[in-house]
Amino acid sequence: PAPSHLGTPTLSQLATVVLDPDNSSTAEPGDVVVYAHTVSNCGNGADTINLTAASCKCCTTVVFVDVNTNGQYDPGTDTVVTDTGLLAADGTFDVWVAVTVPAGVADGTVDVTTVTGTSVFDGGVSDTALDTTTISSPTLTVTKSVLPAGPQTPGTVLTYTIVVDNGGSGAASNVVMTDPVPANTTFVPGSITWNAIPQTDGGGDDAGDHDVTTAGAVTVNVGGLGSGASSTITFQVTIN
Repeated sequence: PAPSHLGTPTLSQLATVVLDPDNSSTAEPGDVVVYAHTVSNCGNGADTINLTAASCKCCTTVVFVDVNTNGQYDPGTDTVVTDTGLLAADGTFDVWVAVTVPAGVADGTVDVTTVTGTSVFDGGVSDTALDTTTISSPTLTVTKSVLPAGPQTPGTVLTYTIVVDNGGSGAASNVVMTDPVPANTTFVPGSITWNAIPQTDGGGDDAGDHDVTTAGAVTVNVGGLGSGASSTITFQVTIN
């Protein structure tokens, strides 16, 4: 028989944290991207897992519980959390990370949000998941030309052509082109075109106007401009 003084062996608690999965998505400036994660206490005892999320670039982050299970962050409804609460061994806890992309982020920017779960029982034990967000932004360029080119005499009618290009990977919205009529010239009434479609000079009846939206200028409300799309505006003036 075994000696009676040995007693029953006692197992020490060991902490193990698993945070899954890694995620990736694309987003436009102003978007809120939501990533789902599961935190697992894989240790042999109850433990609380602290939670953080940090953007490597410019985004803001929130870790939350999706109370109404609609797959998006609803401030005032969903619960923002900083830990899992006490999890039994082999217990799991589902969280979501909302990543908000600010306005003005350059096209092609890649933001990596590091989500970290750290054991309270043993602060040296943690796991991370990475949420990679690639920013898709519009990049607008404007090119202006005039015919006939070069020095001209008074009375000559000049035709200005303005091309607005979106060279970015994201769509542009609410694009408005405004161009002042050059000094020492007079606008030719009825000369505005947008993508070869004649526009009236008054406001409110089509996309173009002269001296209405902006005094002394031609204005065309281009609206949306998708990635790789362009829009062409022309108008005429007479040299005084």
